[in-house]
Amino acid sequence: MTALALRWGGLGLALASAPRRAEADDAAPDGSASAGLIERLRRREPGAWRVLFEQEMPAIYRYAYSRVPSAEDAEDLASLIFEQAWRSAEHLEDRGLPPRAWLFGIARHVVTEHRRRLFRAPPAVALEAFDTPDAGLEGHAEQVALAKAVAQLPRADGEVVTLRFLHGLSLAETAAAMGVTVDAVKARQGRALRKLRELLGEEFALR
Repeated sequence: MTALALRWGGLGLALASAPRRAEADDAAPDGSASAGLIERLRRREPGAWRVLFEQEMPAIYRYAYSRVPSAEDAEDLASLIFEQAWRSAEHLEDRGLPPRAWLFGIARHVVTEHRRRLFRAPPAVALEAFDTPDAGLEGHAEQVALAKAVAQLPRADGEVVTLRFLHGLSLAETAAAMGVTVDAVKARQGRALRKLRELLGEEFALR
């Protein structure tokens, strides 16, 4: 992924001016640090937004890339997602989850609207979104099979799989991002994994 240009209003200026420093209150947005980071994000503190951007932009880009046909579209959408998050910072609430759950909720809305305007088709899963730097030929073959299988799932089930296993969200984070209950996520995940095992065989089963 190429470096994204900070071309969007207040957030771009804030990130450009934020100092790069390792501070205790700039820790990863989980555990006890979450509440403090959320409040700083709500106040639009540049340092907090730099932390969020640097930690979550790769995942947001990969999420967008798994739903749109080109890297350029994914970069544009990733920029738009962070722009919208910045503009709606005051709506971020502390629900005991890291800010990434809120961010992925915005990502879902932005990408869905983009697809509705331009494609009006079931979501596709780009193979590149599953690529890893050290994937060999065998790993690549598994990624091809997995991407094709996920593309055959019902939309909501496929999205649970990508959020949980590709992007690493917890059950609670996935539920918050999708605006559903944890039980609904569990049900969709179970249904999706059963279908993937049918399509791929046990050797490809997600754990």
